[in-house]
Amino acid sequence: MTPRLPVSPAPLLRASSAVLLLALSACSNDNHPSEPAAPRYAAEIRRTAYGVPHIKADDDAGLGYGIGYAYAQDNICLMAARIVTANGERSKYFGAEARGVTEDAVPNLASDYYYRLINEPEAVATAWQQQPAPMRALVEGYVAGYNQYLEERGKAGLPEACKNAAWVRSMSTADMMKIVRRYAAEGGSGHFIDLLVAAAPPGTAAAAAPAPRRAGPSPIDPEYWKRQHARIGSNGVALGKDATENGQGMVLANPHNFWKGDLRFYQLHLTIPGKLDVMGASLGGMPMVSIGFNKDLAWTHTNNTSAHFTLHQLQLDPQDPTRYVVDGQVRSMTRKRIDVEVRQADGSLVTRSHDFYQTPLGVVMRAPDELEWNRKVAYTMLDANLGNHRMLEQWRAMNSARSLDELRAGIDRIVGLPWVNTVAADKDGKTLLMDVTVVPNVPLAKEKACVPDRFKDAAASAILVLDGSTSACSPDNDPAAPQPGIFAGASLPRLERNDFVQNSNDSAWLTNPAAPLTGFPSIVSIDAIEQGGRTRIGIAQLQARLAGTDGMAGRRMSASQLQGLLFSNRVYYASQNMDEVLRACDGARQVQATDGTTVDLTQPCASLRAWDRSANLDANIGFGYFSGVWDQLYEADLLWAVPFNPADPVNTPRGLRLDDAARVNSLRTVLANAVLATHASGWQPDATWGQVQQSERGGKRIPIHGGRYEYGIYNVIASEARASGGREPTEGSSYVQTVMFDRNGPQAQAVLAYGQSVDPASPHYADQTELYSRKTWPTLPFTETQITSDPAYKRIAISRKVQ
Repeated sequence: MTPRLPVSPAPLLRASSAVLLLALSACSNDNHPSEPAAPRYAAEIRRTAYGVPHIKADDDAGLGYGIGYAYAQDNICLMAARIVTANGERSKYFGAEARGVTEDAVPNLASDYYYRLINEPEAVATAWQQQPAPMRALVEGYVAGYNQYLEERGKAGLPEACKNAAWVRSMSTADMMKIVRRYAAEGGSGHFIDLLVAAAPPGTAAAAAPAPRRAGPSPIDPEYWKRQHARIGSNGVALGKDATENGQGMVLANPHNFWKGDLRFYQLHLTIPGKLDVMGASLGGMPMVSIGFNKDLAWTHTNNTSAHFTLHQLQLDPQDPTRYVVDGQVRSMTRKRIDVEVRQADGSLVTRSHDFYQTPLGVVMRAPDELEWNRKVAYTMLDANLGNHRMLEQWRAMNSARSLDELRAGIDRIVGLPWVNTVAADKDGKTLLMDVTVVPNVPLAKEKACVPDRFKDAAASAILVLDGSTSACSPDNDPAAPQPGIFAGASLPRLERNDFVQNSNDSAWLTNPAAPLTGFPSIVSIDAIEQGGRTRIGIAQLQARLAGTDGMAGRRMSASQLQGLLFSNRVYYASQNMDEVLRACDGARQVQATDGTTVDLTQPCASLRAWDRSANLDANIGFGYFSGVWDQLYEADLLWAVPFNPADPVNTPRGLRLDDAARVNSLRTVLANAVLATHASGWQPDATWGQVQQSERGGKRIPIHGGRYEYGIYNVIASEARASGGREPTEGSSYVQTVMFDRNGPQAQAVLAYGQSVDPASPHYADQTELYSRKTWPTLPFTETQITSDPAYKRIAISRKVQ
């Protein structure tokens, strides 16, 4: 056993009657009246390179306390804003029409109405009451740690982003429950906020107001979810004893998320001696490891394609559109009025109100021209995850699992994962994929019987609109499930292998092509469908490595080769279609674009031929030209020469349809359009991708490799045009980790692409962004010796008495 090290108080912490710094090595005896009482909360925070906190405590309360304090040190402004959002108070401080930092954020007023609805006091109290005692202790400790740091710094001592801000306040356990419920809703009703707020009874002034319309498809369009799964998705690979060089397990974690806002990851290492020792990353504010490893196994998550909600078509009472008919009985909707304070331009506050209409089948919504609320029908949205109070318990069980069997049993029993697959491997070289999440229990027979004909096509893509006029069409209850109306864990997809399992946000079907997962209800997993480019390139690279056909020695995978699978930045669809694109270069050099502009293809074609078909930093402008071509191919009706074949899903579809001169000329026009668009974006012919896509950090621009999911790039990075030129990354690869087990335990390497802190003054604001740019994978210090010998090692001890 490693001896406990002597502890010295943190030099910058100020004492108060409620805040006392104690040496954790000091002994105390509760039975001796002359000695002080033991602190209610105590923890050690040891920092290593890049600001990663290793938090150690004797119990759950102390662990949560250390996590809350450490997170506040790095991201107190982000957490304070998260509290404001989850409480529906953005309009109070930032105005009604402003939006959050992500591109798909809704206006503050709509956000506030929604979060006040789902986080009403009764729902929050229920969530808290259903937390097991250890989870309550963890949350209470987290709240204490966060509040202590805020007390010590004071509002005047906070980072510039929230210094002396009126919206910064202390945290409560209710705030944490609201944040957890917000995360749970990310896979369901969180996508419907504008549609829920748009609903109003026909004949009212609110119903007559024009409903907001989205620029792209709505959440009732399967294309919307296809884009979401691909865009804010992930890659996960687990390799077993038949695939790794040493015959033990190995995992690649590559979650894709926003680089700004609430869904940023945070690295941490959590230890309760003899009880818990787990390292990895967590969604900000969550008091455990979401993706990571312990001494026995490693895991990651990918967004799954299961639907976590159902829509219901209500038959209305002709006399009253707020009454509906179920099983021949007329029932009344429940009106729920939500009041929100809104800051005006002059700083004054006014109260705005909105009425939601609720039923046991969910909240009434409105999708303009698609699902309208008229005098005959209305549509409700039922989010199964709003009844999921088990997320904290679920991840905690995963953190402490000692084998894949224990991991699987815990996921099956708790069913607390809201919307993510689990991809895992253990030290013995076994792998596991589990597509076990909170999914409405709609068996295939019920889908066929209960989905009106108008919505059959959407149902084939897991968007279920069910007949709400009969209770027989409500989701089933399974006594083996921990929550009414959802599938039991054991009935959902999983696959165990000794070679590999993988997922890149397609359904569970092609987890491993050697053992397809078939026969599940549409709402769970759809089989025999075209796979995305990331799934195809991921499987293709794995198969080539294990077959020894990738040009490298051997037929087993090393950790560096697994990392190369991600950071090769290959543009998959270029490998499938570039030969045809280059055929367009073999004809006339002067080609007219769609707008009539004549484009000389001499230089663009030379760049395309020279391009290495990657999104690496040194990729030439050929990447831009190909991207512009690919963006147009669907509309130009040039896809595919070889159609999708379910019997060959990795290699089909492929090729461009250039079977006559007209199609070749059409492709030349597409290429001319792409050249104009690429030059208009500011990409100069002699510039590289690394000179175009850069993360601006403290006045410095850091080149960022990777590219958009649409092009089949495994290492997804999406970026937007910057007013001053170039492109700024907005989302994509975030916490990137590989874990390899050997005789010495887990050997983990990881990089957090955007760094630990959102504070520009922090040394950890951009340090890992530089690493990501250079494709550097730091080794994570996991053992006590590794931690204490880290050159950046720093340690503080914190404690708190509750008066």
